[in-house]
Amino acid sequence: MTENIQVMIKVIDENSPHLQTVIELGDANKATLSFFRKGAFCEHAARRQIIVALDPQAACIGYLLYGYSRLYDRITIIHLCLDPSHRRKGVARKLVDYLIKITQQYSGIGLTCRRDYKLDNTWSKLGFVPQYDKPAKTPGKELTYWWLDHGHSNLFSNAATRQREEKLCVVIDTNIFFDLYDPENINNEESKALLADWLHTELDLCLTDAIFNKINTITNIDKRKHQHSFAKKFTRLPCPTQKLDTVYKSLSNLFSKKAIGIDEFELLHIARTIASDFHIFVTRDIHILDIGDELYDHFRLSIIHPNNLIIQLDELRRKPEYQPVRLAGTLLKQNRVQIGQQNILTDYFQSCNETRADFQQRLRRFLAEPDKFECLVILENENQPVALVVYDRHKIHELEIPILRVGSNPLAATIAHHLLFQAASVSAREQRQFTRITDPYLEETLTKAIQEDAFIRVKNGWLRANIAISEKASQLSLHLVNLANNFGQEYDFCRQIAEVLNNGTSTSDNQTMTQIERFLWPAKVTDADIPILIIPIDPHWAKDLFDDKLAYQYILGAKTELALNREAVYYCSGNKLRGLEAPGRILWYVSDDRGYYNVKSIRACSRLDEVIIGKPKTLFRQFRKFGVYEWEKVFQLAKNDLNNDIIAIRFSDTEVFSSSITLEKVQQVLGNRSTIQSRFRIPPEIFVKLYSLGTQS
Repeated sequence: MTENIQVMIKVIDENSPHLQTVIELGDANKATLSFFRKGAFCEHAARRQIIVALDPQAACIGYLLYGYSRLYDRITIIHLCLDPSHRRKGVARKLVDYLIKITQQYSGIGLTCRRDYKLDNTWSKLGFVPQYDKPAKTPGKELTYWWLDHGHSNLFSNAATRQREEKLCVVIDTNIFFDLYDPENINNEESKALLADWLHTELDLCLTDAIFNKINTITNIDKRKHQHSFAKKFTRLPCPTQKLDTVYKSLSNLFSKKAIGIDEFELLHIARTIASDFHIFVTRDIHILDIGDELYDHFRLSIIHPNNLIIQLDELRRKPEYQPVRLAGTLLKQNRVQIGQQNILTDYFQSCNETRADFQQRLRRFLAEPDKFECLVILENENQPVALVVYDRHKIHELEIPILRVGSNPLAATIAHHLLFQAASVSAREQRQFTRITDPYLEETLTKAIQEDAFIRVKNGWLRANIAISEKASQLSLHLVNLANNFGQEYDFCRQIAEVLNNGTSTSDNQTMTQIERFLWPAKVTDADIPILIIPIDPHWAKDLFDDKLAYQYILGAKTELALNREAVYYCSGNKLRGLEAPGRILWYVSDDRGYYNVKSIRACSRLDEVIIGKPKTLFRQFRKFGVYEWEKVFQLAKNDLNNDIIAIRFSDTEVFSSSITLEKVQQVLGNRSTIQSRFRIPPEIFVKLYSLGTQS
């Protein structure tokens, strides 16, 4: 197609000066247009059923003439005619798009065209789908009826919606369709496996209307008719025409960029799949499979080979119940979602802005690819769901969360904050540098938690950094610049942080360095002037405040609200700070206790947010929801005197080490044999050594 020209599209009436040009164009092309008397042109103009295209000089270069049927609730294109010098310049597209826009109240647009006019490709590109053939008035000629659906709810679309609620819907490519049509061919075994009886209850094989465009190219009328009937046995996906053209162009550009030749009907088939908001495309085409990651990145379309789909569904079907994991050491349980749980999870987590079918289909899609997606449900009491999260591991550098839901629960806000922290922890532990949330249906509780965290708003959701490195400011700055350069504009916030780190005096600014570590958690700026303390803590308190590994050793688990809180408070006796200074860092030394093992070691690192000296009752009231101690214990720290001062240490974002650092190793690093019975400060170089020991895999 040559470059599109600038045209104006408008509707004319019987008084328009352009009506005569319309009549002349129709008369000049009467060999391929249905017969139309001059009076009929005037009648349609009077009903405002003629749309014209005008060039920059206001000359009429084409027209579309249509009628409508109240009985069938549809529009019929009678003429679509262009001046020969303006064909293949996008004018027909503009005329049809305008008609689509002004006729949305009808079910769709139809037309008939002689097959021997060879215009099938034109109608396909304009979004029309062949429906059936019939004899033309001219002996020996055939007419094809074409249809463009406006996407209103009907029996066909309702059937597709019901299937989305009940089964995993996948779109098969045109080659697999033709394989299934010809079951006797011994080369079609991979495709025929999709028809296995056990898959019938789990899987719905779907097509888009592009299959009819492909079938329409078959010259043998009987074969064409049989394949058309066979295609109608599959669930067909409704496709909004408004999205199709944009998706088709983007998809075409991607294939061109990758220098991959693809059948134009297959391209249309994939475009319709994407525009229909279906997410799994099954193909044996090695070229399409090879660019599966790019198709997912651009369009969120998963490309999968039929063998792999069957294997993964079979593994999910046969796999015994996943062993539940206690969440943060509490009695809440974290389970992998199982096939068959879609209905109950829909009841708890479907957003008011999404349909039941959409939610279930998205969840089934993620369950069908366990090598790329991990679906987790948080349960309490009698296995009642309280939260749902899906991890998407398509990208090496980023953990994506396409579903993040928290149910109605007194601890909803606390659970939301914990899930965000857990996601960043998982991402960092897997050596990914970023976490992205793309769930389009976030509830207010989650949105508020995200805004309070280190996430920034980006085009398709929320993004944060979680860089698992400890480096000097200059090295960390270089690393951030490289990330921004490699991953594009959305990651420019890394460049902004790098500029701050490059400032020669920034490392001496305690507040700024602490904020940077918060934004990049768990990253550490090793030459930052941040106070660092080793603080001993009893394992009984550590299990409730931050150490889930210790909580697993305790049959009753950790206290739920405390363990899920990213913020916590620890009380100390006395009124002397002795090195306590906020903001800062804490290395937690978990002391010995007969009821626990793997203690007498440094087990975690926290950010020290605040240090407050005050009366026991005042501090207890202020931090009651964060503190691990009951009032009696707090009162004991004050030596049972309400007038004595005690210290509250508020801390957050605790990183539990993958390798606990035994007392012997700590003593080696410190260069002395002292036991750790009270808190003390350490210099940055000692922190670097200890932190490296704790985070080594």
